[in-house]
Amino acid sequence: MFEQSNSMASTRKNVVVVGAGPAGLLATIFILRRNLQSNPTKYNVILVDPGADYGKMDGDALSRARSWMIGLSCHGLSAIREVPDLYEKYIHGLGIDIAKARLGLTKRIKFEFDASEFLPEDSAFTVDRNYICAALSRYINDNFADDENFISYYDTRALYVDAEKHCLIARPQDHPDLTIDYDILLGCDGIRSVVRNAFLTTHRDFEFNLRGTFGYGKSIHVALPPNVVEGTFMFVNNALPGWISFILPETGRKMNVALGTTRNKECHPALKSSDPRVVADYFRKHWHAFDLDADDAGKQWVGQGWNTISQVHCNFYHSLKLSALLLGDAAHATSPQIGQGMNTALADASALNALLDEYKDDWSIVLPKFSEQRVKEGNALTDLSFYTFSLNPSTQIKLMIKAQIRQTLNSFFPLLVDPDPMNEIPKGMKLSEAYDRMTKLGVIGRIRDENDSIMRDHFERSVGMVTESDAARDVRTKCLLYGLPIAAAVCVGFFRK
Repeated sequence: MFEQSNSMASTRKNVVVVGAGPAGLLATIFILRRNLQSNPTKYNVILVDPGADYGKMDGDALSRARSWMIGLSCHGLSAIREVPDLYEKYIHGLGIDIAKARLGLTKRIKFEFDASEFLPEDSAFTVDRNYICAALSRYINDNFADDENFISYYDTRALYVDAEKHCLIARPQDHPDLTIDYDILLGCDGIRSVVRNAFLTTHRDFEFNLRGTFGYGKSIHVALPPNVVEGTFMFVNNALPGWISFILPETGRKMNVALGTTRNKECHPALKSSDPRVVADYFRKHWHAFDLDADDAGKQWVGQGWNTISQVHCNFYHSLKLSALLLGDAAHATSPQIGQGMNTALADASALNALLDEYKDDWSIVLPKFSEQRVKEGNALTDLSFYTFSLNPSTQIKLMIKAQIRQTLNSFFPLLVDPDPMNEIPKGMKLSEAYDRMTKLGVIGRIRDENDSIMRDHFERSVGMVTESDAARDVRTKCLLYGLPIAAAVCVGFFRK
């Protein structure tokens, strides 16, 4: 293990990276590559992760470890391309380039676009999240496995951070606990972050919110239908009654079909059945996006549990007391609606590297500057993901129609009508700028009020804070309060005549 330096000004620093997801792995690459430069500051890097090293898996093992399909677009690709050969030799070809987009408002109202209409060439593709992690890890193993400045501890769970001693306590499988000293701590350890817990216990002004996105669902993998072009992304409203579907292309001529609904809707008994034949019959009767093997869909459906997603909001991402940063899902876990979660995590690592360049590895400046730059992007990410999609189905259809009208008008009158900000994000628009524009269009405020009201109403009723009888009484009370004065005024006016 490396020796700990004595101060922030030391020319050699021990950096502990907790979490080998996209943010943690790319940050590890950037920091190790800094040792190749002529900077006076050099780094020892220790990577800690509770899972396996995907970079050491063969194709079959990695295929069994696949997780979920996600979009990789401008913000993430730009970060990856900053590392020579990383994209060309490790990332390119892992996924499927987006060729078309299909938007289904109803069974009959559908729109289809060529990707070239809204995306620059070679700027977006879908890929399994773990395939990206495997590629980043392979780059590290190929370039730094024998580097004396790098140690990795996979299958090792971070337990807690000792803020006073600046050390991480971690527990490997089948070995005694480790005490890992650090000068800089990067918390890239996901939505249940141990590093973020240290922020809570160290800073009384640290505000942190973790809450669900009010939805649940499942995903299935289906063969590419004959009438669907490879590389087609789809959003299908009411794909099953009351369910929306995000459909992403996969390698091997397959598609990843994610189906979700909201907690305030009653799930049809067929979809809760443990009998694949019952589920298959329901798919045969109601699925309309394209032809699929209903029997196989039924088997996949009952073979998995329900998936839920949560979001994270933090008011700052740095701690001078801890000498620590939060990156990726530890800082801004999000719902997948706009497909920018991993892209923003990769951009976090890139932003950190740029700040180290700008301030010549002076972490006392870099830490607060990171918050200054990234908090607005992380919070814009989570709010754009949740407050540009309405939990009210009729409002959501209106939003989609308005967005399509805006894009059409923009194509004819680009000097008079700005494009839909959400379509500009994959091209490189900053999330904070898109948030600003969507706020000024009135979308964020309106959908926030509606979504929060729906979620609060459901919570109050589900836990018994408000009962149905109370709700009915409230309606009667409002009728009395507002109806009687109106009726009285009408009567007075009538008798005066």
